[in-house]
Amino acid sequence: MPSITHFEIYKPAEPCSLTGTKLREVMEKVISETLAPDGKELNLKGYCVGPNGMTIITQDERVSKVRRLNLGGNRIGDDGVALLSESELFSKVNWLELGGNDIGPQGIRSLVNSKVLKKVKSLNLYRNYIKDAGAIILAKENQLEKIEDLDLAQNEIGDDGVLALSQSKKFPELVSVALDNNFSSAEGQEAAKIGSNFKKLQSLNL
Repeated sequence: MPSITHFEIYKPAEPCSLTGTKLREVMEKVISETLAPDGKELNLKGYCVGPNGMTIITQDERVSKVRRLNLGGNRIGDDGVALLSESELFSKVNWLELGGNDIGPQGIRSLVNSKVLKKVKSLNLYRNYIKDAGAIILAKENQLEKIEDLDLAQNEIGDDGVLALSQSKKFPELVSVALDNNFSSAEGQEAAKIGSNFKKLQSLNL
């Protein structure tokens, strides 16, 4: 019988556990395989590059034209987000997928204070560990003012975080927010709906 692959989450390479020369060799191959021919999209979904792999990606000149960056399911953690946020090579990115990466409040702080990722319009952070602390950092410190679409589903965010986001003045272009499958109460969600930041939205999923 053929092997069942329905439950494969990560690609076979899984460079997140590698270091040194082997890491560099694998990552250079991964980038070659996943970078679009025109250089404008890098789809690394599920490769599990980890923070180690990010040290290579963020220094590879081939990624300097990337507009769409998919890092979903890569376990890059707070350290990987910090590397991404500081790499000038990603200054053209306007679509950023960071779901499933073990990102916590500290990673959010690096991200929203990035001087590089200023063009990001779509930011997906679903299935991380942002929690209330990270949501409040996002609400108070966000410098990525071009964000239009924001996905924060499955992040253990409670009422304090949801309310802070609903009242934030740091998202002038925001039109869509997903906050489903978090820890907020029905009362918290109702209060959030009338917050100045959420009241203007075209799409709000609580």
